[in-house]
Amino acid sequence: MSQPQQSRALIIVNTDFCSSDGDVGLRPRRGARREAEKLSCVLAQLSYRVKLLHNRTAKEMEDLYQQECGREHGDYFVSIISSHGEEGAVLGCDCRPLRLTRIFHILSAQNCPVLTERPKVFFIQER
Repeated sequence: MSQPQQSRALIIVNTDFCSSDGDVGLRPRRGARREAEKLSCVLAQLSYRVKLLHNRTAKEMEDLYQQECGREHGDYFVSIISSHGEEGAVLGCDCRPLRLTRIFHILSAQNCPVLTERPKVFFIQER
C-alpha cells in the first residue's frame, strides 16, 4: 500500500537586494529569515513537505513555480513569499519584479494540471 502524497509548501524569503549593476537596491529585510524559518517549522509539523529558499531573483522565483507543476502534490499547495514589492508584484533579490498574475498563470489548471482541483493558498508579505 502506498502512502498518500504530502502536501507541499514553497517559502521564498528575500532579505538582501542588489540591482543588476551590483548596487545595493533596497534596504535589507531584517527578521524576515527568522519568520520564514518559524513558518517552515509550523508547516512541517502539519506534515507539509516544505521547500524554504532565500534570496532568489525574479527569474529564479518564476522557475520555482514552473518546477512545482512537475512535482507530485498532496491535497494542498501553500506558497509564502516574503520580499519587497510593488503593486501587483514581488521583487526578486535582483530588484526585478515578478507579477503575481504570472505566478497564478503558471499554476493555473491549464498550465499545471497536477494542481487542478487542489486548493492553492498564497501568503504575500511585502514591505
